[in-house]
This record gives sequence, C-alpha cells and structure tokens, in this order.
Amino acid sequence: MARARPTSPRCPRCNAPFTLVAEEVLYTCHYCNASIDTRGEQAPRPLYQAPSATGPNRLPLVLGIGLALMVLGAMAGFLAMGSSSAPSTPPRAEPVPPPPTAQVPPSPPPKPRFAWDMDNAPTVTDVNGDGTDDIIGTIRRGTSFDRYSTAAFDGKTLEPIWEVPIEGAAPTDLASRERYIRQGSRLVRREAMAVSLLELATGKVVGRVALSDKPDRLCIPQGDSSAVWVSVVDQQNILLDTATATARPASQTPPNCQRPERSRHDCSPAIHRKTHLPCSLALKAPSIPGFRGQYIYAAHGLDVVLGARNPGTRVPMAAVFEKGAKEPLWHGAIADMDIEQVLAITPEALDISEDALFVAYRLRAGGMHLVRRDARTGAVVWDVPIPRSKDGSLVTSFRKHGDRLYVPHWMWLDVFDAKTGNVIGTLGTW
Repeated sequence: MARARPTSPRCPRCNAPFTLVAEEVLYTCHYCNASIDTRGEQAPRPLYQAPSATGPNRLPLVLGIGLALMVLGAMAGFLAMGSSSAPSTPPRAEPVPPPPTAQVPPSPPPKPRFAWDMDNAPTVTDVNGDGTDDIIGTIRRGTSFDRYSTAAFDGKTLEPIWEVPIEGAAPTDLASRERYIRQGSRLVRREAMAVSLLELATGKVVGRVALSDKPDRLCIPQGDSSAVWVSVVDQQNILLDTATATARPASQTPPNCQRPERSRHDCSPAIHRKTHLPCSLALKAPSIPGFRGQYIYAAHGLDVVLGARNPGTRVPMAAVFEKGAKEPLWHGAIADMDIEQVLAITPEALDISEDALFVAYRLRAGGMHLVRRDARTGAVVWDVPIPRSKDGSLVTSFRKHGDRLYVPHWMWLDVFDAKTGNVIGTLGTW
C-alpha cells in the first residue's frame, strides 16, 4: 500500500502555502506578512492527501463497489418514485344514505271542462242517500260545448256522482225549463222528441219512449207513486209508468197537473218560461203613488208586484201585498244601493219563499246583484254580486230550494246560501 505524502505547509493565519527550506526555521508569509516559526507549537504541520490514482491498485474493486451502489440507489429511487406516483387507495367508506326527501303527491289530472246548460233549471233531490239534496241538470261538453249529458253532483262537495250522455238531437227549444222529475227511485228526462227513464242512484238508462212532438211538462199525478204525466206540444199526452218503463196515452190531464186558463192578463210565454211562479200583468194592481207595477207574481199568500218609479227617473221597485189587500205591506226600491248605479229595467228573475223575496237586478256598469228582502217588512237581509255576471248571458231565472239558491247563467250554476248570501260553489267552467 502506498504511503501518503506530505504537502506544502500553510500559514497559520491566512492558510496560504509556503515552501520549506533546509535548516531554515523562520519564515514570513508572502500573503499576510505573518512571522512563522516552524519550531513552536504554532508551527504549521504538513497535510496528507489520498494516494495518487496511479498507485498499485484496487481501482476495479472501488469502481465495482461504486457501480453496485449506483445501481442499488437507482433501484431504490425507482421504487420510491413508483410508490409515490401510484394512486393511493383510501379505505373504503360506507355509503352515506341520501337525506330523506319530502314526498310530493302527484298533481291530480285536470278536470274535464263542461258548461252548465242555463236553459234548464236544476232538479234538487237526494241522489246518493246521504240526507243532503244533490243537484241534477244538463251540462255541455266538447270543444264547442255541443255534446249534452245529464249529470248528478253531490250537494256537499259539488263533485260529480254520475253522468249520462243524451243521445240524438240536442234538447233545445223546449217549451219548459223543467227537464227532469223524480218518481221514487227513477228519474224521468225530457229529450228533443222523447222521454227516457234513468235509475236515480246510477244514471243508468232503463227505458225510452218516443213522442209525437216535443215534450212540454212533466207532472206526478196526485197520490200516484209510479206514474209521470208527460204533456206533449201536439197534445198527444202520455202517462209513463216508471216501474215498468211503459207508456199509454193520457186522454185526460190529472187535476193537479192542469194549467189555469190563459187570459189577457197573463204574462207572456217568454216570462212564464223563466219562472215557476204564477205570473200576470199588473193591470189591476192596487194603485201606489209614485209607483207603477208591471208584473204580479203570486206565492205563499202574497202578491209581489215588480215595476218602476213613476213619475220620475225610472228606478226598479217592488211592492208586496197580502192576497186581496189594497194596501201594501211595503214598497220601495229593489236594490240596496245608490239608484244611479242600477239599470232602469224591471227585473224578471225572482223567487219567493214564505218569509223572503229574492230578486236579481242589473247594474249600469254591467253585471248583476242578488238581493234578499224580508217578505213582510222589506228589510234588506243581504245584497251581493253574482260572480262573472258581466260575462255572457245574464241571469234570467233562479230557484230557491231548502237553504240554497240555485242561480244558472250562461255556462255556470252558482249555488248561494239563502241565509247569508255567500257563494257555496259553482258548477261549470269557462
């Protein structure tokens, strides 16, 4: 093995090399001018360096070890890079259930549109046996509302109970607004040139009788529990047995179904078609200063005269008499509002109960109001607008039954609470 050889000594102050000279012990540093005594403790000592690369040798061994170390280092680096670059797999988390969502009930399908046929008065009777009067009438369906059906509606909810199409020609231009009558568990329906028999609870058609002309009126003979008398325009009247669905000619009119003989004092047929009340012209009505009567309607022992103020600006007025009396119980304006807002036309739509007078009157701005007055004092109980009465046809008739008022106009049948004037609901859609 080669022995390491010394190198040049260096200055103890600035570490600059200097050259030793034989038998000389004191030197001066040519870089920092420091005095150097090679005999003392501060004397510079020679440094040793590694053997020269040209010595005898273990170079292949050193190179092999170095190469092996390099290969091992490269492999370790590659593995470290691989482990760091590979995606780490986190521990598998348990799935988190989604938060509960509110269950939104599906929207109900839109109800089919229909129009109430205003040319017929509703028939009110208990159809489903729940103790509440239900509503039966004619409705129209289709894009042009030209398909006619008979329909029954629940009196509590106004929801449909059943519906039966009317076959054949549309039942228009009939002589009376009364199109249905109940006899026991059956319903008799007037059609264009026939009458049909329906089960009251289901609407199922169980019989049909063709007529020689248009049916006029339906009437139950007094004391009869199965027959219905059908008046025909050409006077070929029949008696329909609802139990057997058979008919026979009726040569005589039952006494309670006869109409009074017409006279020159009767109201016109157009007025009679609008009301179920006996109506006559007020030609012989008792005179009242400032009031001129036009029509007299009789019911419950009362004569109700409708007319207008005279002389002066025309204002719709009413006067109520006890039957045969010359002095009125009361008289005055029909409307409970400023007369300037009321159209100066004598109303023709009214009904009378034992204690109340109900009248529909028109406004100058359009639309109609419905007023209830005490029959014997004239006191106003309520005066309310009729919904949507500015649209389409006006109210021409209505009917009180029980504690309700049934008011048909154009495409609707409005149901009012007779005690409060509140609208309970409406049948028919735009």
